[in-house]
Amino acid sequence: MGYTDVLELRRFGRRNNVKRSKAAAGPDTGAAQLLAYLASAPLIAAALVIVAGGERVELAAYFMTLYGATLIIFFGGVRWGVAVMKEGGPSLRALFGAGLPLMLALPILTPIGGLYWKFAAIMAVIALLLVDDLKATRRGSGAPHWYLAVRLPLTVLVELAFIVAIVGAMR
Repeated sequence: MGYTDVLELRRFGRRNNVKRSKAAAGPDTGAAQLLAYLASAPLIAAALVIVAGGERVELAAYFMTLYGATLIIFFGGVRWGVAVMKEGGPSLRALFGAGLPLMLALPILTPIGGLYWKFAAIMAVIALLLVDDLKATRRGSGAPHWYLAVRLPLTVLVELAFIVAIVGAMR
């Protein structure tokens, strides 16, 4: 029971008698969570294609690389959206923080090099962006707290899809 709940009990009596508005219960993140899970589905499907083997393995790996780079760019866009919504407007630091994921994704999008080293790069960048998002949210300069409840499961699913693909490709 939280501090505010104790205050409500003292003020209104039993907790069951207190009517709460939907806003007091916190934001409804169901739609955002559904979108996050749906966003991870193509990566999971491609990872399973790699595990299954066959003639479409390289195509699935190439797709995972493109999709992973796109997710990195998307997370940069989220950072920019958060910066733009701030009352003081975006700063140069925010511009750098939003542009850096794009710069990190560009080499991944190039057709040179092997696909599987790019998997490790995607995993590292997405994990680093999550850590930075956690720090920014804690200090109050990041996305709203509810965003991390969506971002964390998405990151876990993305990382697991790449791990499954790497293990599947090694077999």
